Amino acid sequence: MAAGIRILECDPELGLRVPAAEITRAREALVAPAASFDRGVWEPPHEIGAGHLGYLMVEGLLAKDVILAGTTCTELLGPGDLLHPEATLGDETLVRYRVLWHVLEPARLAVLDENVARSLGEWPPVMRTLLERALKRTLRVSLHAALLELSPVETRLLVLFWLLAERWGRVTPDGVALRLRLSHKVLGQLVGCQRASVTTALRHVEEGGMVARRSDRTWLLRGSPPDELAQVHWHAHTA
Repeated sequence: MAAGIRILECDPELGLRVPAAEITRAREALVAPAASFDRGVWEPPHEIGAGHLGYLMVEGLLAKDVILAGTTCTELLGPGDLLHPEATLGDETLVRYRVLWHVLEPARLAVLDENVARSLGEWPPVMRTLLERALKRTLRVSLHAALLELSPVETRLLVLFWLLAERWGRVTPDGVALRLRLSHKVLGQLVGCQRASVTTALRHVEEGGMVARRSDRTWLLRGSPPDELAQVHWHAHTA
């Protein structure tokens, strides 16, 4: 466990609604323990206190894999996201599933334990922003579920890349640079298909000039997000 961090300094957006006269006091009051993790499997605690609010991501990239009936669906989480691993346990559900966490890029998390939760209770504007973050994540999960219904796989990939670019993209003279290094396996789990199908679909997308793989294994999106996906034509269709 690393030294404590000032939440509002690591994540300034959380303090935007705090009155200017109180922001210094808020920064000093909202200090959380920090946990850092290298790439690999992350095994969060199975039991945490009742007043524990979970974790706030400060740096890095996590993958949350939900495994149901032998199929894996992946969600990516990055800076600003809230996560509560205990809430993903499937012990009390009729349909059994498993959740695995992977650190794709070295991660740093603020631990929102009972002490931090009490401090947050004194700052409603910060709590409101955290709640809005949780609601936005719910919307992203819903969009991801809708994405999985699109066909063909090339369309799923294209939509996925643009959805990811909203958070991890940067505009350059050549297009939108998507600063994520995602393997074909992870991309397959994100769009609900096998790795081989992703490889074929990626080749078609790249041949269409809409996406390019950069030398550092990140991605470059060209053009604009299609307003009407039905107008997108591919060289081939992947089941």
